[in-house]
Amino acid sequence: MLVTVLVVAALLVGACSSSPGASTSDAAPDTTVPAGASAGDLVGSPIPTESYISLRRIVDRTLRFRYLSTDPDSGGLTPVSAAVFVPRGRPPAGGWQVLAVGHPTTGTAGNCAPSLHAGLLGTVSLVASMLELGFVVVQTDYQGLGTPGRHRYLDPAPAARAIIDSVRATRTIIDDTSDQWWGFGVSQGGHAVFHANEIAGTYGRGLTLRGTVSMSPALDVAPLADAMAAGTLTEEQIAFLPLVLTGLQTIHPELVIDDYVRGPLREAFGIFLECEDVALVQKQAVVEATRPEDYRPVDAAATDRLRGWLREVSLPQGRAAAPMLIAYSDGDEVIPAPWTAKAIDQACRQGDVITSLRVRNQPHGILDIGSAATDWVAAVRSGQRTPNTCA
Repeated sequence: MLVTVLVVAALLVGACSSSPGASTSDAAPDTTVPAGASAGDLVGSPIPTESYISLRRIVDRTLRFRYLSTDPDSGGLTPVSAAVFVPRGRPPAGGWQVLAVGHPTTGTAGNCAPSLHAGLLGTVSLVASMLELGFVVVQTDYQGLGTPGRHRYLDPAPAARAIIDSVRATRTIIDDTSDQWWGFGVSQGGHAVFHANEIAGTYGRGLTLRGTVSMSPALDVAPLADAMAAGTLTEEQIAFLPLVLTGLQTIHPELVIDDYVRGPLREAFGIFLECEDVALVQKQAVVEATRPEDYRPVDAAATDRLRGWLREVSLPQGRAAAPMLIAYSDGDEVIPAPWTAKAIDQACRQGDVITSLRVRNQPHGILDIGSAATDWVAAVRSGQRTPNTCA
């Protein structure tokens, strides 16, 4: 089905419509952690680049860089790569506010770092719109994409820390930046900035978070285990499953992939982790050939283990420090609307301030919500009261 091909491509939000990559020779090769370093410190020197061709008209300058973020397991520091974009014009009074973009799912392979690609693997238009609003925009690649190590897909702790530390690094690189910052994320990135909001009052000390926007966020993913056991995964969720299992295995090495996938999906498992467009048709063929028996957990115990692991990475996990806008769709075939609505309800009961927008008949990914996001940001910026779904 052509529609499913397009939706699977949309799930990877641009990853399956690759653009010419930014030269990897631009990247600082050094990943050594300097003695006495702190989270947010730079690794090597920022590299000016003009690789993001479609942004040249609206940026004053663009730099690729590496910075340090905290590993949630060891407590040590690990390098992360990112790109920062400065808008044209003079900084406003008080300095540029920083907007940190949490990019959507691209893949888990090392070359799936958006900063390595001229189109940012699908987020270049989003970055452009934020620049036009007068933000300095930074987009992290997350740990394990573009830097050594495995990418912990959908693990909120390293992703949220990478978001916050990208803001710290940006303030070191770009003069006239404020300590005030915002988060905007889609899908995987919506999950990341949501958790960044939850830890902003502790891990984010020294910075002032004004608000976060999460679009099609993968908040509550625990129901995926029961959908697998029931044999009711959508085609979009089948394409999503290898990424989820791979991410969980980086946290839980005891996870046995063969307990959850077999048949054509198991045989072609690796292609779903890549971000190049050459395998798009093959991916679609595998999805269409996959049957419920190919993804049912081997037994009830395996389902219980998976459900528990998914709950560990699901959100909310704490009270948010700043207001949130959450936009999701009743047409989402990856993270169904009831899953997201349940997570929002839990966050409300914790005392979060949330403006929730539920749109109709749009697929997972960047949603068309008109001017709602920019209006919401403008209202928060000016100190106006925003609609509170939780009230």
